Order: sequence, then C-alpha cells, then structure tokens
Amino acid sequence: MKGHAPHTFYSYKLLYRFRWGLTGYLFQLLLIGLSLIGSSTLLQVPVASLVVTLAILPVIPICHLLIFRLFARLRAHKPRTTADMLVSPWWGAGYSLPVPLSVYRASEYTVLFGSALIAAGAYVWLSAGYGLTLLGGVVIVALPRMLALAASYRQPSGSRVKYEYRGVAFLQTDG
Repeated sequence: MKGHAPHTFYSYKLLYRFRWGLTGYLFQLLLIGLSLIGSSTLLQVPVASLVVTLAILPVIPICHLLIFRLFARLRAHKPRTTADMLVSPWWGAGYSLPVPLSVYRASEYTVLFGSALIAAGAYVWLSAGYGLTLLGGVVIVALPRMLALAASYRQPSGSRVKYEYRGVAFLQTDG
C-alpha cells in the first residue's frame, strides 16, 4: 500500500475505575462545614462571621487547572479541557488519550504540591480566617485526586490512565 501509513489499534481492558459521585461531593461539603467549625473554635469567632471566607474556595480549582496546564505545557503533553470536565473533581484537567501511570502520577503530584505551596504562600498575606479556609479547602478539594492517586499504586506498572467525566479509569492493553 503505497502512501498509507500503518495504523495500530489498541484495545484496553478496564482494571479499575475510580469515580467521585454525589456521596463524595456531600462528604466534601461536610468537611468544609466541619473545617469552618474548627476554624471558628481555633480563632474564637462565630461561625457566621467565617462563612464569607468561603469566597476564597473557587481559587483552588483555578489553581489546579493552571498548574496542570503549565505542567502539561512544560512536558510537551497534549492536555484536553472540555466543558463537562470543568465540573468534575479534576476541574478540567485531563488528556484525550490514556497516559502511562508515570505521567498521571507526575501530573497529579505536581497539582497537589503546587496548590499546597500556593496556599501556604498566600496564607501569609491573608487574614487568619481566609488563610485557614484556603488551607483546609486545598486538602478537601484535593481528596478525589489523592484517593485516585493512592488507587494508582494498586495497578500494574504497565497500565495506563484515562481521564473520564467524574473520575479516572485504569486500563491495560490486551496485546
């Protein structure tokens, strides 16, 4: 066949699928409420006065997305952002094709540590209420990423990771 490039087709076997559903979101809301109560006790102010500090939480997903995009650009990867992924626990971060575990882990660790470092740096410049909300929010918002990252260590080293709408799938090629 002159002029045709050879094509390789891969089929994948699903090893494990990690999804963050309604229960996970409710758990995160519960943790945010408990962190407000904890901050209130620590700062000795009423919880009602700390509710306004929740306004800082949208900064966290924006940081996640920007750090992920920067990591992908520096590594010359081709990230994908779709509208439905912007409401996922991964906040728009993902690749269109399955990636090796090493790429997945590197990108997730970069996002987790990068957002924690940004929050720690911002904590110094914020009031105590906003700072504690930001630090607690970084941990709470990152729960799906941390749990999926922990699940990645139970997968075989040759497996790949596919970002999905509300989670990630761990796959292995058949051949």
